[in-house]
This record gives sequence, C-alpha cells and structure tokens, in this order.
Amino acid sequence: MQVNRHFSLKFVFLMPLVIALIVLALTIKNYYDSVNRDINDEYERINAALSRAAKVISALDYSFSNYSKSNYILLVEHNRQIKGDLCQMWPIDAALLSDGRHQEIPAVDINYMLVGDVSLCDPSSADYQRVSGQVSLAPVLSFLHDIDSYLLGIHYIDKQGYIMSSPDTYAKSITLELLQTIKARPFWHQTAHNRDLVTLTGPAPIATTSDLVMSMTMPVFNKGVHQGMLSVDIAYDELLDSQGTLAGNLSIIDSARLAPPQNALRLETIDIDGVVGEHSLYYLLDLPKEIGNFFSFERYSLIVTLFIYVFSVIVLFFINTRVEHGYFKELAAKDPMTGLLNRRGLEDFLQGGSNASYAVLSVLDIDDFKAINDTYGHDVGDRVITYMAETISLSIRDSDAAARIGGEEFVIYLSGNNIEALKKSINRVHHAICFQSHQAVEGGFTVSGGVEVIQGDVQSSFDKLFKAADEKLYQAKTSGKNKLVF
Repeated sequence: MQVNRHFSLKFVFLMPLVIALIVLALTIKNYYDSVNRDINDEYERINAALSRAAKVISALDYSFSNYSKSNYILLVEHNRQIKGDLCQMWPIDAALLSDGRHQEIPAVDINYMLVGDVSLCDPSSADYQRVSGQVSLAPVLSFLHDIDSYLLGIHYIDKQGYIMSSPDTYAKSITLELLQTIKARPFWHQTAHNRDLVTLTGPAPIATTSDLVMSMTMPVFNKGVHQGMLSVDIAYDELLDSQGTLAGNLSIIDSARLAPPQNALRLETIDIDGVVGEHSLYYLLDLPKEIGNFFSFERYSLIVTLFIYVFSVIVLFFINTRVEHGYFKELAAKDPMTGLLNRRGLEDFLQGGSNASYAVLSVLDIDDFKAINDTYGHDVGDRVITYMAETISLSIRDSDAAARIGGEEFVIYLSGNNIEALKKSINRVHHAICFQSHQAVEGGFTVSGGVEVIQGDVQSSFDKLFKAADEKLYQAKTSGKNKLVF
C-alpha cells in the first residue's frame, strides 16, 4: 500500500543534507578566509621583520662608514689570545662601566669577538691599529643583535681579513681558511657590487649547526674606498614560525635559483625598499594537518551543522508522522474502493451532530446485483458500485455524508430545515443513479431504498436509524424494487 506522506523519505534525508552541506560550505569558506587572513598577517610580519633587519644593517653601515676613534673603549680593555693560527679578542666584563664611565647607562651584556690572523694581537701591527679605530662600534653590534630574537648574529668583515662578530659563538667557529678565502666568495663580490643597497641571500645552512639562516649584507665604504662588509644573520625557522597559527609551513625561496614546490600556495615576491634579492614567500600546504586544523578550529560550527541536519530530519519525520497519522485515520474511516465513508467513518460523522431541524438517513441497495455479477463478471460489478458512489457524491452537498456499508449497500445522510426539500433531494439522487446507470452496465440497473426521517433535536443512535431505514429498504425490495420507501 502506498502511504500518502507529506514528504518523501528521500526528501526527509536529502533536503536537510543540502542545508547542512550549504552550512558546511560556508564554514569551509570561513575557514579558508581565516587561513588567508592569517597568511596575510604572517607575510606582513615577515616583511616587517626583514625591513627592520634592513634598517639595522643600514644604521650600522652609516656608523662604520663614518666612524671615528672613541675614548671609551680601547683594545687594552679586551682579552686577547692566540688560538692556533688565529687571534681572538673579546671585551673584559663590564668594560663600559669601569673607571666611572657611563654611569647613567644601565648594565648590559656586551657579547662580541674579534677574530683575525695572529698579527691582530700585536699592538705594533697595522691590523691592530686599524681595528683600534673600529672597536668602539663593536658594542653597537651587541646592542642591535639583542633587539629581535630572530637576529641570529651581526658581523663586520674587514677587507684586511679580520671579523668583528656578535655574539661570539660565530667568531669562535671561524677558521684561518675562511678568513683567507672570504673575499673570493661570490657573496663578497655580489655585496660589493650593490654599493648602496642591502643584499638578501639564503636560506642556507650554517656549517656548524646546519640551521638555516638568511643573510642581509651591505658594503662599507669610507671616503669612497671599500672597507669591508656588514652582515646580519636571520634565524630562518624563527622568522617563519607562525606560533601554531597555521597548519602548513611558511617558506622563503630564492626564485633566481630554485622553483617552488607543487604544493606551494600564495607565492608572493618579497619587495623591500633598498633590498636586492629575488626571493619569494609561499605557504606550503600540508593537507592532513590542514584538515585536522579545520576540525579543531571549526569544531563548534561543525557541531552546529550536524545539529541542524539531525534537527531538520527529526522535524520532517515529525511532520510526516502527523500527516501519516491523519492519512491512516482518514483511511480507517473510508471505503477503499469508492472513497466514500465506511460504517465507522459515518458513525464518527454523525457524532458531530447537526443544528438542522430535520435529518434523513437513507439506505440504498442495488437491485439484482448478484445477477449483474453472474452475468457480466465482477469487474462490471465493481464498475457499477464505483459508478453509484460517484453519482451519489456528485448529487449531495458537502455538508451531507455518504457511506458504503458493505457489498452493494449505501447510506446517505442529509440534514436541513425543510423536510419536503430533503425528500426531494433523496428522490433526485435515486433518479440520477438509475437514469445514467447504463453507463456502468448494459441495460442499466435500478436501486431500492429505505428512508428514515427524524427531527434534528431527537437523539438517535446510528444503529437505531440504520435499522429503521433498513426495514423500509426491505419493504421496497419486497414490493417491486426500484423505489424509495419513506
């Protein structure tokens, strides 16, 4: 049996699913926009950090290009030692505060080292005299190195082959071979070529730790003569650390040397005023982590989406249940073959009562229905019953009721304030059935009926009314048929 549902089961499950998918799509779009905003923020932070580092090296370049001897820091206030083939010099602790100098300056940790060949430790050597005029700037390297955590080290490399470095860890790893070949390396010539610009290189691993660093270098000129080179080392991993904001990784690539990987997104050229380099930032998509991040950050939205789906399905099921309940209730009150009320449905209808002055209950029965079935078959018999039900339905008002009680027996209930008009209505129905009955069966058929008329204020049960009308039907059947007995 086909159930007359308000919504199909497919609709019940698919429609909430469509709504949930729309909400999910909006959630994904919101997450996508959020990730893009975070990437934009990180790009701005990285560019700002590189710009700040460029300003640091530019400020140092100005100082080294215009340096003069200082009366505050002298090489005599430095420790000196010859280690292998190298001279190492570093400041005596708290040298800036000795002898009452700079009492207004708070105590700071001065951490730098000068490294050169052994002649650097000889006070009579040219290198010693040259570095004496520059060492006053060494604490500046230490101060600036501590400005930002991503500044790994700041170095001054002189053309005479010595290095001034802060912190001292880098200087301690320098070898004589490095000092002797440093001016022959490509970055030295590349930096010297970009006289008034900062050169950005890397990322490249540090030989001692294999940690990746990026370098900003700038040549130092004094009175038009190349004196050396300043270098700022930037901790690559710390610079690009998003502090857990992003699921994927940020990377910087030298576009002149390498191509970005296939899963690189948001490729953006690094463009900083005064900085030379063909570097690009990109976001390296890690799909499994990105999906995990999505479920972590959007878990409440996903819970709401699931709730919307489940709630919508429940609501639609509830509506369907109510509709089906009404459908089955109506089905229980109707004859499935004709669509008229059955006995139960008619009894429920009569319980509603009426305000009319009179009521008529008529029991109609098809004459010789068994002969029709025997002669023409049950299909024709069914057509006769269906025809009679349709004719009755078309001949009565919406406020009246008609029912099929069983087999070929029908009941009509009419109410009104004029008893004669009610009788005429019953006769009209009888005439309409018989007049067009040939449409249902060859030769047509006749109908007999018994009619019980009562006053509207008289309380009578259906069984009592039906019995009275049925007795009159019996009279009609036994007195010639094709008639109504009132």
